[in-house]
Amino acid sequence: MRDVPIDLPRIQLRGFQPDDLPALDVLLREVETVDQTDEHLDLADLEEELADPLLDASRDWVVAVDGGTLVGCFRIIPRDPDGAELTAYGSGCVHPDRRGEGIGTRLAAAMLARAQERHRALAPAKPAQLKVSGLTDQADQADLLAAIGLVPHRWTLTLGVGPIPEQDAGDLPAGLRVRRYDAAHDEEALRLVHNEVFRDHPGSSPWTPDEWRQWVTSSRSFRGDVSLLAVDAEGAIAGYVQVEEWDAVRQVTGLREAWIARVGTTREHRGRGLASVLLRHTLEVCRQDGFDRAALDVDSANPTGALGVYERAGMTLEKHWTTYRRTDPPATA
Repeated sequence: MRDVPIDLPRIQLRGFQPDDLPALDVLLREVETVDQTDEHLDLADLEEELADPLLDASRDWVVAVDGGTLVGCFRIIPRDPDGAELTAYGSGCVHPDRRGEGIGTRLAAAMLARAQERHRALAPAKPAQLKVSGLTDQADQADLLAAIGLVPHRWTLTLGVGPIPEQDAGDLPAGLRVRRYDAAHDEEALRLVHNEVFRDHPGSSPWTPDEWRQWVTSSRSFRGDVSLLAVDAEGAIAGYVQVEEWDAVRQVTGLREAWIARVGTTREHRGRGLASVLLRHTLEVCRQDGFDRAALDVDSANPTGALGVYERAGMTLEKHWTTYRRTDPPATA
Protein backbone atom coordinates (compact mmCIF):
# COMPACT_ATOMS: atom_id res chain seq x y z
CA MET A 1 0.00 0.00 0.00
CA ARG A 2 1.62 3.23 -1.17
CA ASP A 3 -0.57 5.72 0.68
CA VAL A 4 0.53 5.78 4.34
CA PRO A 5 -0.37 8.27 7.07
CA ILE A 6 2.22 10.99 7.48
CA ASP A 7 2.17 14.50 8.88
CA LEU A 8 0.70 16.83 6.26
CA PRO A 9 0.67 20.28 7.84
CA ARG A 10 0.18 22.04 4.50
CA ILE A 11 -2.87 20.04 3.49
CA GLN A 12 -6.19 21.54 4.56
CA LEU A 13 -9.42 19.56 4.41
CA ARG A 14 -12.38 21.89 4.13
CA GLY A 15 -15.94 21.89 2.90
CA PHE A 16 -16.66 22.42 -0.74
CA GLN A 17 -17.40 25.98 -1.88
CA PRO A 18 -19.08 27.01 -5.15
CA ASP A 19 -15.87 28.73 -6.26
CA ASP A 20 -14.17 25.31 -6.18
CA LEU A 21 -16.15 24.00 -9.16
CA PRO A 22 -13.66 24.90 -11.92
CA ALA A 23 -10.73 23.46 -9.95
CA LEU A 24 -12.74 20.34 -9.12
CA ASP A 25 -13.56 19.89 -12.80
CA VAL A 26 -9.84 20.09 -13.67
CA LEU A 27 -8.92 17.66 -10.87
CA LEU A 28 -11.42 15.03 -12.01
CA ARG A 29 -10.25 15.29 -15.61
CA GLU A 30 -6.60 14.88 -14.62
CA VAL A 31 -7.43 11.91 -12.39
CA GLU A 32 -9.34 10.27 -15.25
CA THR A 33 -6.38 10.53 -17.63
CA VAL A 34 -4.50 8.17 -15.28
CA ASP A 35 -7.22 5.99 -13.75
CA GLN A 36 -9.06 5.35 -17.03
CA THR A 37 -12.46 4.62 -15.50
CA ASP A 38 -14.30 5.89 -18.59
CA GLU A 39 -16.47 7.96 -16.26
CA HIS A 40 -16.68 11.61 -17.27
CA LEU A 41 -18.46 14.62 -15.77
CA ASP A 42 -18.51 18.23 -16.90
CA LEU A 43 -19.26 21.40 -14.93
CA ALA A 44 -22.98 21.18 -15.63
CA ASP A 45 -23.06 17.61 -14.31
CA LEU A 46 -21.31 18.68 -11.11
CA GLU A 47 -23.74 21.55 -10.64
CA GLU A 48 -26.64 19.16 -11.09
CA GLU A 49 -25.28 16.80 -8.45
CA LEU A 50 -24.94 19.70 -6.03
CA ALA A 51 -28.69 20.24 -6.34
CA ASP A 52 -29.45 16.88 -4.70
CA PRO A 53 -32.05 17.69 -1.99
CA LEU A 54 -30.42 15.31 0.51
CA LEU A 55 -26.97 16.81 0.00
CA ASP A 56 -25.31 19.23 2.40
CA ALA A 57 -22.83 20.40 -0.21
CA SER A 58 -20.50 22.29 2.10
CA ARG A 59 -20.02 19.22 4.32
CA ASP A 60 -20.82 16.17 2.18
CA TRP A 61 -18.28 17.31 -0.42
CA VAL A 62 -14.82 17.94 1.05
CA VAL A 63 -11.70 19.09 -0.78
CA ALA A 64 -8.03 18.72 0.12
CA VAL A 65 -6.14 21.93 -0.59
CA ASP A 66 -2.40 22.59 -0.60
CA GLY A 67 -2.01 26.36 -0.57
CA GLY A 68 -4.37 27.42 -3.31
CA THR A 69 -4.25 24.12 -5.18
CA LEU A 70 -6.96 21.49 -4.97
CA VAL A 71 -5.18 18.12 -4.70
CA GLY A 72 -7.98 15.72 -3.69
CA CYS A 73 -11.59 15.41 -2.64
CA PHE A 74 -14.31 13.13 -1.39
CA ARG A 75 -18.09 13.22 -1.44
CA ILE A 76 -20.88 11.18 0.06
CA ILE A 77 -24.43 10.91 -1.25
CA PRO A 78 -27.01 9.81 1.35
CA ARG A 79 -29.91 7.70 0.12
CA ASP A 80 -33.15 6.31 1.51
CA PRO A 81 -33.18 7.65 5.10
CA ASP A 82 -36.77 6.43 5.43
CA GLY A 83 -35.94 2.86 4.43
CA ALA A 84 -34.83 -0.07 6.55
CA GLU A 85 -31.30 1.30 6.64
CA LEU A 86 -29.49 4.41 5.52
CA THR A 87 -27.08 4.07 2.61
CA ALA A 88 -24.35 6.60 1.83
CA TYR A 89 -22.50 6.30 -1.47
CA GLY A 90 -18.95 7.58 -1.22
CA SER A 91 -16.28 8.45 -3.77
CA GLY A 92 -12.99 10.31 -3.76
CA CYS A 93 -9.70 10.87 -5.50
CA VAL A 94 -6.20 12.30 -5.14
CA HIS A 95 -4.34 14.06 -7.94
CA PRO A 96 -1.99 11.54 -9.62
CA ASP A 97 1.07 13.71 -8.90
CA ARG A 98 0.27 13.78 -5.17
CA ARG A 99 -0.35 10.13 -4.49
CA GLY A 100 1.76 8.33 -1.94
CA GLU A 101 1.85 11.32 0.43
CA GLY A 102 -0.93 10.23 2.79
CA ILE A 103 -3.61 12.54 1.37
CA GLY A 104 -5.84 9.62 0.48
CA THR A 105 -5.58 8.22 4.00
CA ARG A 106 -6.80 11.52 5.48
CA LEU A 107 -9.61 11.83 2.97
CA ALA A 108 -10.79 8.24 3.58
CA ALA A 109 -10.90 8.75 7.34
CA ALA A 110 -12.76 12.04 6.91
CA MET A 111 -15.23 10.41 4.52
CA LEU A 112 -16.06 7.73 7.09
CA ALA A 113 -16.44 10.35 9.82
CA ARG A 114 -18.82 12.39 7.67
CA ALA A 115 -20.87 9.31 6.74
CA GLN A 116 -21.23 8.53 10.45
CA GLU A 117 -22.32 12.12 11.14
CA ARG A 118 -25.01 11.79 8.50
CA HIS A 119 -26.07 8.48 10.02
CA ARG A 120 -26.59 10.11 13.41
CA ALA A 121 -28.45 13.03 11.86
CA LEU A 122 -30.70 11.26 9.35
CA ALA A 123 -31.46 7.79 10.70
CA PRO A 124 -29.82 7.14 14.09
CA ALA A 125 -32.19 4.30 15.02
CA LYS A 126 -31.35 2.30 11.88
CA PRO A 127 -28.23 0.53 10.59
CA ALA A 128 -26.21 2.41 7.99
CA GLN A 129 -24.05 1.36 5.08
CA LEU A 130 -21.20 3.22 3.43
CA LYS A 131 -20.52 2.00 -0.11
CA VAL A 132 -17.68 2.93 -2.45
CA SER A 133 -17.07 1.49 -5.93
CA GLY A 134 -13.79 1.33 -7.81
CA LEU A 135 -12.06 -0.60 -10.54
CA THR A 136 -11.26 -4.05 -9.20
CA ASP A 137 -7.58 -3.84 -10.17
CA GLN A 138 -6.97 -0.66 -8.12
CA ALA A 139 -5.23 -2.32 -5.18
CA ASP A 140 -4.25 0.97 -3.53
CA GLN A 141 -7.87 2.00 -3.29
CA ALA A 142 -8.82 -1.37 -1.83
CA ASP A 143 -6.15 -0.95 0.86
CA LEU A 144 -7.32 2.56 1.75
CA LEU A 145 -10.91 1.40 2.08
CA ALA A 146 -9.94 -1.66 4.11
CA ALA A 147 -8.21 0.66 6.57
CA ILE A 148 -11.57 2.30 7.35
CA GLY A 149 -13.49 -0.96 7.48
CA LEU A 150 -14.87 -1.33 3.94
CA VAL A 151 -14.62 -4.81 2.46
CA PRO A 152 -15.52 -6.18 -1.00
CA HIS A 153 -19.23 -6.76 -1.20
CA ARG A 154 -20.40 -7.04 -4.82
CA TRP A 155 -18.87 -7.04 -8.28
CA THR A 156 -20.11 -5.25 -11.39
CA LEU A 157 -19.19 -5.57 -15.05
CA THR A 158 -19.25 -2.80 -17.65
CA LEU A 159 -20.17 -4.12 -21.08
CA GLY A 160 -20.20 -2.14 -24.29
CA VAL A 161 -20.48 -2.29 -28.06
CA GLY A 162 -19.45 0.17 -30.73
CA PRO A 163 -20.39 0.75 -33.39
CA ILE A 164 -23.88 -0.47 -32.51
CA PRO A 165 -24.70 -3.33 -34.87
CA GLU A 166 -28.02 -3.36 -36.69
CA GLN A 167 -30.43 -5.25 -34.47
CA ASP A 168 -32.95 -7.92 -35.39
CA ALA A 169 -35.18 -7.20 -32.42
CA GLY A 170 -37.53 -10.15 -32.83
CA ASP A 171 -41.11 -10.37 -31.69
CA LEU A 172 -42.48 -9.21 -28.38
CA PRO A 173 -44.40 -11.66 -26.21
CA ALA A 174 -48.09 -11.78 -27.12
CA GLY A 175 -50.19 -8.96 -25.77
CA LEU A 176 -47.37 -6.43 -25.47
CA ARG A 177 -46.29 -3.47 -27.58
CA VAL A 178 -43.30 -1.10 -27.47
CA ARG A 179 -43.56 2.65 -27.15
CA ARG A 180 -41.25 5.49 -26.21
CA TYR A 181 -41.21 7.03 -22.76
CA ASP A 182 -43.77 9.83 -22.35
CA ALA A 183 -42.66 12.45 -19.82
CA ALA A 184 -46.21 13.66 -19.29
CA HIS A 185 -47.54 10.29 -18.13
CA ASP A 186 -44.74 7.86 -17.30
CA GLU A 187 -42.52 9.45 -14.65
CA GLU A 188 -44.29 8.14 -11.55
CA ALA A 189 -45.43 4.88 -13.12
CA LEU A 190 -41.88 4.02 -14.16
CA ARG A 191 -40.52 4.85 -10.70
CA LEU A 192 -43.02 2.54 -9.04
CA VAL A 193 -42.38 -0.27 -11.50
CA HIS A 194 -38.61 0.09 -11.13
CA ASN A 195 -38.87 -0.04 -7.33
CA GLU A 196 -40.99 -3.18 -7.55
CA VAL A 197 -38.72 -4.87 -10.11
CA PHE A 198 -35.66 -4.37 -7.91
CA ARG A 199 -37.44 -4.83 -4.57
CA ASP A 200 -35.46 -7.99 -3.71
CA HIS A 201 -32.26 -7.15 -5.58
CA PRO A 202 -29.24 -7.10 -3.24
CA GLY A 203 -27.87 -3.61 -2.75
CA SER A 204 -30.90 -1.88 -4.24
CA SER A 205 -33.04 0.61 -2.33
CA PRO A 206 -36.33 2.19 -3.41
CA TRP A 207 -36.32 5.58 -5.07
CA THR A 208 -38.36 8.38 -3.56
CA PRO A 209 -40.15 10.76 -5.96
CA ASP A 210 -37.60 13.53 -5.23
CA GLU A 211 -34.61 11.22 -5.77
CA TRP A 212 -36.12 9.85 -8.98
CA ARG A 213 -36.60 13.33 -10.41
CA GLN A 214 -33.15 14.51 -9.27
CA TRP A 215 -31.12 11.57 -10.52
CA VAL A 216 -33.26 10.16 -13.34
CA THR A 217 -36.11 11.94 -15.12
CA SER A 218 -35.00 15.54 -14.54
CA SER A 219 -31.32 14.82 -15.03
CA ARG A 220 -29.79 16.52 -18.04
CA SER A 221 -28.42 13.12 -19.12
CA PHE A 222 -31.85 11.46 -19.33
CA ARG A 223 -32.88 10.53 -22.88
CA GLY A 224 -36.58 9.80 -22.75
CA ASP A 225 -36.85 9.91 -26.55
CA VAL A 226 -34.81 6.70 -26.88
CA SER A 227 -35.98 5.07 -23.63
CA LEU A 228 -38.52 2.37 -24.41
CA LEU A 229 -41.38 0.76 -22.50
CA ALA A 230 -43.17 -2.51 -23.19
CA VAL A 231 -46.82 -2.12 -22.18
CA ASP A 232 -49.85 -4.39 -22.15
CA ALA A 233 -53.29 -3.72 -23.60
CA GLU A 234 -54.24 -1.60 -20.57
CA GLY A 235 -51.04 0.45 -20.82
CA ALA A 236 -49.38 -1.09 -17.74
CA ILE A 237 -45.59 -1.26 -17.95
CA ALA A 238 -44.27 -4.81 -18.35
CA GLY A 239 -40.65 -3.91 -19.06
CA TYR A 240 -38.45 -0.91 -19.71
CA VAL A 241 -35.03 0.24 -20.90
CA GLN A 242 -33.96 3.70 -19.69
CA VAL A 243 -31.17 5.49 -21.58
CA GLU A 244 -28.82 8.32 -20.66
CA GLU A 245 -26.39 10.33 -22.77
CA TRP A 246 -23.55 12.23 -21.10
CA ASP A 247 -22.23 15.32 -22.85
CA ALA A 248 -18.89 14.93 -21.06
CA VAL A 249 -18.34 11.52 -22.67
CA ARG A 250 -18.83 13.02 -26.13
CA GLN A 251 -16.54 15.95 -25.29
CA VAL A 252 -13.72 13.61 -24.27
CA THR A 253 -14.14 10.72 -26.71
CA GLY A 254 -15.84 12.37 -29.67
CA LEU A 255 -18.45 9.59 -29.55
CA ARG A 256 -22.13 9.61 -28.69
CA GLU A 257 -22.63 6.88 -26.10
CA ALA A 258 -26.04 5.49 -25.19
CA TRP A 259 -25.68 4.55 -21.52
CA ILE A 260 -28.25 1.88 -20.69
CA ALA A 261 -28.91 2.99 -17.15
CA ARG A 262 -31.81 0.72 -16.17
CA VAL A 263 -33.37 -2.43 -17.57
CA GLY A 264 -36.25 -4.19 -15.89
CA THR A 265 -39.04 -6.71 -16.39
CA THR A 266 -41.95 -7.13 -14.01
CA ARG A 267 -42.23 -10.48 -12.30
CA GLU A 268 -45.32 -11.63 -14.17
CA HIS A 269 -43.62 -11.08 -17.54
CA ARG A 270 -40.27 -12.73 -16.82
CA GLY A 271 -39.10 -15.86 -18.58
CA ARG A 272 -40.63 -14.84 -21.92
CA GLY A 273 -37.62 -13.15 -23.52
CA LEU A 274 -39.02 -9.65 -23.02
CA ALA A 275 -35.81 -8.05 -21.71
CA SER A 276 -33.78 -9.33 -24.64
CA VAL A 277 -36.27 -8.16 -27.26
CA LEU A 278 -36.77 -4.76 -25.60
CA LEU A 279 -33.02 -4.20 -25.29
CA ARG A 280 -32.49 -4.93 -28.97
CA HIS A 281 -35.36 -2.58 -29.86
CA THR A 282 -33.63 0.13 -27.79
CA LEU A 283 -30.22 -0.46 -29.36
CA GLU A 284 -31.76 -0.22 -32.83
CA VAL A 285 -33.51 3.04 -31.95
CA CYS A 286 -30.22 4.42 -30.60
CA ARG A 287 -28.34 3.29 -33.71
CA GLN A 288 -30.84 5.01 -35.96
CA ASP A 289 -30.67 8.13 -33.78
CA GLY A 290 -26.93 8.41 -34.47
CA PHE A 291 -25.33 6.96 -31.33
CA ASP A 292 -21.85 5.57 -31.93
CA ARG A 293 -21.80 3.05 -29.10
CA ALA A 294 -23.79 1.69 -26.17
CA ALA A 295 -22.71 0.52 -22.74
CA LEU A 296 -24.13 -0.54 -19.38
CA ASP A 297 -23.28 -2.01 -15.98
CA VAL A 298 -24.53 -5.38 -14.77
CA ASP A 299 -24.12 -7.14 -11.45
CA SER A 300 -21.85 -10.12 -12.08
CA ALA A 301 -24.05 -12.22 -9.77
CA ASN A 302 -27.33 -11.01 -11.27
CA PRO A 303 -29.80 -13.85 -10.69
CA THR A 304 -31.99 -12.96 -13.68
CA GLY A 305 -29.53 -14.06 -16.37
CA ALA A 306 -29.07 -10.48 -17.54
CA LEU A 307 -25.45 -10.99 -18.58
CA GLY A 308 -26.47 -13.39 -21.33
CA VAL A 309 -29.12 -10.95 -22.55
CA TYR A 310 -26.49 -8.25 -23.08
CA GLU A 311 -23.91 -10.55 -24.64
CA ARG A 312 -26.47 -11.78 -27.17
CA ALA A 313 -27.00 -8.14 -28.17
CA GLY A 314 -23.30 -7.92 -29.09
CA MET A 315 -21.91 -6.39 -25.90
CA THR A 316 -18.53 -7.45 -24.52
CA LEU A 317 -16.71 -6.94 -21.21
CA GLU A 318 -14.87 -3.60 -20.84
CA LYS A 319 -14.41 -2.94 -17.09
CA HIS A 320 -14.61 -4.88 -13.84
CA TRP A 321 -15.74 -3.03 -10.69
CA THR A 322 -15.84 -3.85 -6.99
CA THR A 323 -18.27 -2.29 -4.53
CA TYR A 324 -16.83 -2.05 -1.03
CA ARG A 325 -19.15 -1.82 1.95
CA ARG A 326 -19.06 -1.04 5.65
CA THR A 327 -22.16 -1.59 7.80
CA ASP A 328 -22.59 0.22 11.14
CA PRO A 329 -25.25 -0.62 13.74
CA PRO A 330 -27.86 1.94 14.81
CA ALA A 331 -26.15 5.04 16.15
CA THR A 332 -28.46 5.02 19.16
CA ALA A 333 -27.23 1.58 20.30
